[in-house]
Amino acid sequence: EGGTAVAEILFGKTNPSGKLPVTFEKRWEDNPVYNSYYDPDGDKHVEYTEGIFVGYRGYDKLKREVQYPFGFGLSYSSFELNNLKISGKNTDIEVSCVLENTSKTAGAQVVQLYVGKRNGGVIERPLQELKGFEKVYLKPGESKTITIQLDKNAFSYYDVSQKDFVVDPGEYEISLGFSSKDKKLAKNISITKK
Repeated sequence: EGGTAVAEILFGKTNPSGKLPVTFEKRWEDNPVYNSYYDPDGDKHVEYTEGIFVGYRGYDKLKREVQYPFGFGLSYSSFELNNLKISGKNTDIEVSCVLENTSKTAGAQVVQLYVGKRNGGVIERPLQELKGFEKVYLKPGESKTITIQLDKNAFSYYDVSQKDFVVDPGEYEISLGFSSKDKKLAKNISITKK
């Protein structure tokens, strides 16, 4: 049935709504693991050099343009995100927005929420990290309010010296979009140390 499925997508009977779980580079040399992938001396040991900068985090750090970003997907529908609201206190945050299907075709979209620490911190961290998402199916012209809850885990990292997850106080950007490179809404919030 693979051929039938492809034909139904190509001719518009089925509206695709999948999202990429990985990033595709433009050239293999652009991949953040390119220099540590091969075993040059043949000792069957490959050094893991990217640390926490795996996938889209590595491309962000290196400021590399990509062919298809993490979270990318195609659809016969078009969508808009509006009305970003952030409420709550400190690290207990509620983020909401309105997703609208602006096309004449019913379809699904995945709203992705990323968190990024602004102005550095105690340790080097990714520019942004996926911390929430919601897949929503909408008819033409339909809209829905989406709410995503964030807690301490969305802002923390593991501190080896304290042997615990900690939160650096400061400013964090909350952004919403349709892929790691397709942000539609963003707002900064301040977090104080707990």
